[in-house]
Amino acid sequence: MAELKLAYQANCNSIGVVGRSICNARNHHWVAENSGGEAVGAGELFCASIAACAVNMVETIANTDKRDLDSMEVNVAAYRDFDKPSGDVSLYDEVRIQFQMWGVSDDDARFLVKTWKQR
Repeated sequence: MAELKLAYQANCNSIGVVGRSICNARNHHWVAENSGGEAVGAGELFCASIAACAVNMVETIANTDKRDLDSMEVNVAAYRDFDKPSGDVSLYDEVRIQFQMWGVSDDDARFLVKTWKQR
């Protein structure tokens, strides 16, 4: 079996305020909160992470495959059914990812999204 090598790492620490933490990756630090606070919430960071992955990876795929792509926007939204009883673990009932691309043909846009989903 191949030896695994660290690709990414981030961590988060409690700061003595329930629902608020300090996160870091490399030399970057930020505050994360439960929903409703002043700082970006953990669920928002989850959505932003998926969106950033999609934008960066799709642009890389387009560049590598020499496919036209001027710009793009990815919107990620996570949904929960707040009427159903909560379990031991918080789960999203649905996550929707919407891609908008400019300067690309419809066929190439479909190819880029399909390739992203497969990776």
